[in-house]
Amino acid sequence: VAQVCTRVIVMYGGLIMEEGTVEDIFERPRHPYTKGLLRSIPKVSTGTRERLATIEGTPPNLLHPPEGCPFMERCPFAMDKCRQMPPVVTTDPGHRSLCWLVHEEEEQRLERLERGLSNE
Repeated sequence: VAQVCTRVIVMYGGLIMEEGTVEDIFERPRHPYTKGLLRSIPKVSTGTRERLATIEGTPPNLLHPPEGCPFMERCPFAMDKCRQMPPVVTTDPGHRSLCWLVHEEEEQRLERLERGLSNE
């Protein structure tokens, strides 16, 4: 993917979980599902055989999709608010994630920036 594309869309449960440039997705993934996918890529350069990382659980039944985030049941960072549909969060121009965790991290980052600017 990284050699033939300029943008990547990561989908799960019929929804776009993360979207960005190849660099955004492969070097700065934000969504837990994207991070899990990237951890599962075999590392052929090491020359050793290693067990591949997996994402625990099973995908949701799309005939009866869950309410809220479709990745919630498999996400190691799931919280109560994940039962509600998460907002789309833009973290960098053109880099978006659908995740409450990313939303909270971005709000905290913006608050730190605002505090830093108001202290000047």
